[in-house]
Amino acid sequence: MTLEERPPLAWMERATLLVSQVYEGFMRHVIATKVLDERVGTLGTEQGKAIEQGKWIDARVPRLMAISGKGGWHSDPVKRERYLQSANITLLDHLLSVMRGAMLLYALDALERTPDMDETRLRQFLHVIASLAFLHDLDKMLELERGAEIQVADVESAIHRYGITAFLASGSVEPLNAEQIRYLIEKVEGTESGRHFPQVLPPQAYERLTGYVGLADKLDGVWLNQHAETGGIQGVLRRLGADQTLQSDILRHWRAIELFDPHHPFLLDELQRWLSATSLRMAGIPPLIEIHQDGRLFMLLPESDCDRIVRAAIERLCRYLPFDLELTISTRGLPALANSCPGHDELRAFLDTLPARDLGNLFKMKYSLRDTVTAALDEWLGPWGLAPRWPTSAEALASPYADPSLLDAPAKSRLKDAAHLVLLSNLKITLPKGIPSPSEREQQLLDTLGQTPPDWVSDIKDPSSRRVLNALWTLAQAEQDPETRIRVWGDRGLLQRWLEGDESQAGINRFIPGQGPQIALRVASRFENLLLKKRLGTPDETESGRCLFTDEPVPFDDTIDQKLGLYGVKVAAFSGRENRPETITSELAHTNVGPVSIAEHRLRAKAHALQGGKSNGVPALVSSPSTLGLFGGLAMSSDQAMRGLSIYDLSRQDVKKGLVYAGFEAYLGRYRIARLERLADKTADLVDQIRLLLIACRRTGRPLHIFRGLPASQPAFFHFDAMPRLLSELIGGNSLRLEQISGALDRLRIAQLLLEANGLGYDSLRLYANPHTRFRAICHAWCHLRDGGSVADDLLGEYFIHRETQMMTKEDALLVRFGRSAARIQRRPGPQASGNDEMRVFNLCLDFALGARALGQGDDESLTHGIASELETNLVRKNKAAARQHRDNENLRAGCLEVADQFVREVWHGALKARPPTQRERRILGSIYRMAFLETAQAPKEPNQH
Repeated sequence: MTLEERPPLAWMERATLLVSQVYEGFMRHVIATKVLDERVGTLGTEQGKAIEQGKWIDARVPRLMAISGKGGWHSDPVKRERYLQSANITLLDHLLSVMRGAMLLYALDALERTPDMDETRLRQFLHVIASLAFLHDLDKMLELERGAEIQVADVESAIHRYGITAFLASGSVEPLNAEQIRYLIEKVEGTESGRHFPQVLPPQAYERLTGYVGLADKLDGVWLNQHAETGGIQGVLRRLGADQTLQSDILRHWRAIELFDPHHPFLLDELQRWLSATSLRMAGIPPLIEIHQDGRLFMLLPESDCDRIVRAAIERLCRYLPFDLELTISTRGLPALANSCPGHDELRAFLDTLPARDLGNLFKMKYSLRDTVTAALDEWLGPWGLAPRWPTSAEALASPYADPSLLDAPAKSRLKDAAHLVLLSNLKITLPKGIPSPSEREQQLLDTLGQTPPDWVSDIKDPSSRRVLNALWTLAQAEQDPETRIRVWGDRGLLQRWLEGDESQAGINRFIPGQGPQIALRVASRFENLLLKKRLGTPDETESGRCLFTDEPVPFDDTIDQKLGLYGVKVAAFSGRENRPETITSELAHTNVGPVSIAEHRLRAKAHALQGGKSNGVPALVSSPSTLGLFGGLAMSSDQAMRGLSIYDLSRQDVKKGLVYAGFEAYLGRYRIARLERLADKTADLVDQIRLLLIACRRTGRPLHIFRGLPASQPAFFHFDAMPRLLSELIGGNSLRLEQISGALDRLRIAQLLLEANGLGYDSLRLYANPHTRFRAICHAWCHLRDGGSVADDLLGEYFIHRETQMMTKEDALLVRFGRSAARIQRRPGPQASGNDEMRVFNLCLDFALGARALGQGDDESLTHGIASELETNLVRKNKAAARQHRDNENLRAGCLEVADQFVREVWHGALKARPPTQRERRILGSIYRMAFLETAQAPKEPNQH
């Protein structure tokens, strides 16, 4: 038995299987039914009913996915600096990582020493570990400060809320009370150990289990730490080597795998998947760590099996590259094969998988022959269920079997025999001398049959149509004569000799064009060199062509064409680009793509076909890991193709509208999240896309990083390297931690409101995006919308937040103070009042000051008294004066004098610098005043007292 054939150690398989079962049970009983029910935000009545009826998806974020487990955000600068040293993940991801790590490390450690350990007892211990791992950060669940005392009542509430007692009971574990669980989770956190002792201690064996939870917690923290020396993979290996919890030496030995290949993220996705699956198959356990993010793939594989795991995984990756045999049919009805060299049986199996439409198209002939051939075909093949069924619309070419899906199974099988013969008779392929041409193959067919079809068939001038009819006629002969079937379709029959060749001539399959095998070899070579830290090279580095994506040398004449099927790559899209060999005036494009990049973009095309949507150009690199934490691949479904979720899938809630994300799928299988997104060029569209991407972050609980250049490792939860400065200011920077996303979404919603509202638009967005002018933008937009008959509650909420926290400029604060003072002399206008009525005091003051300035009267005392007189006169005449009680019972004149004095000192000289404002400035400053006035002013409840 070779090393590659050696089966995994039985105890490793057994440990992994048991842990997977317990983990899946926890996900089913606790996460799916309890954690997902605890969400942030409220539901409307109608929305709640739709969710209960299964018509609508609850898109609210589970609470444990809205809290950072590591690397979050804090308002305290000291704590924030400490948090920023770690990569940001959700609390739920951290808890599940610690749970998987603690359970599997314990099971491996226990079974390596005692392989015949009682399974019931082992399951009990695994249930206890899972419960303690989930609750070990209860202080974070409760959003308490680190080190805060956890009350027994808090533990009891969590046990009940998350169904921990029922989960423990499912593992035949005797109930643990809240005091005992608090005692155990405090032992997990070494600094808290012994802080509280229960009246009755838990079983002593359970206390030993806390060491594995503590080890997993430390490993997860070390892995997420960004420090170059103490964190990351090397930090994990050092911690494993030094920790005293593990008794098995084999669990301390893992080999680190690190690949950086940012141009080929889809290939790295597939390599990660196959490495993980192969590790499970060969070693019995998944990798300790596996993550692909920001162009890098990190793995920790079992040291003893690493080499054979890597070799087998690369082999499987190359075997499943999307370079299967392909059939294309030209507009002249001629078939062509590409990308593989099939044998006789493989070609027949390929026809069995051919879509009905393509199968029917193989029989296309001149439509003008319809009346001539219909009766004959009905006579030849009607008895076997193959009477012709022409399409209803007339075109130059048509198939008598346009829709083979309408045929019964026996008839369809016979039609595939005919298709086999038509395909090889009409195959469009360049062949050397000595290999039969289509006309020679046609004659060989007739010689093999020993008879000829009717003269009217031989008289048909169009060769491809004639060969189709020859094939159908041959099928009719074979149905009556089994020897004919053997001579044409049988072993070493005519079709096999054409395709595979014989002693006298080579087969057609040797000349079928395609790059699949050569590309697979280059992919394997690239990843082997990357894994071994060798220099990447090409077969001939003197080649003058350059790969469009990687700039590696490729043969100059080896250009791509459209039928190669590269996702988002148009053959003629690059004319005139720098360093491209063609010119702007050239009618022929010349685009070179290296073999590994061809494999990458074929994978993208395959993923796009599965995910759906329109192909609209090469997307930005959207990096979001399919696995996180310790043993992230545990219990993951092993689909043949990773499933994709677009940002629209992740925002959709109506079940009837297409694929929807229910909220937990990313924890059960591997998904490519938003990988095929092309970012918009227009600001309004980009605002909406960033909003959807942030929603995707929160709903999946996965970090999401977007790169228009080459990626670099980012610890933030959301990152966009090329975010326009305007939008960066709007949401709070290019990088966001989890707790910052909610505020960013609020501002993006308001940004959309500004862009869509008539009269606001981009200028208002620029004002709102800048934190220094955001307050005045809020006031201006709210007043504008109010005048238009609508009220934006989000704007009003932001107004109060900014005002209470003093998040405004000095000038804005002066206008707020003035507006609140004006409410002492002018009563609040009624609901139907005009904007001018609400701006009465502001306009009177400013107009008088502007008039006085025009007349050269600028001294403060005369300006103050003049404004006060103007205010008193107007308010009394218009019956707009506020009740005396709002001025501390002073008379109206005294109140007007105070307001006038404040205007001159703070507004005229302070905010306006004694200069006339532009119309835009006046509108904005007036909006600040107006909101402050309306928020402060009271509607009259009694007759005015002056």
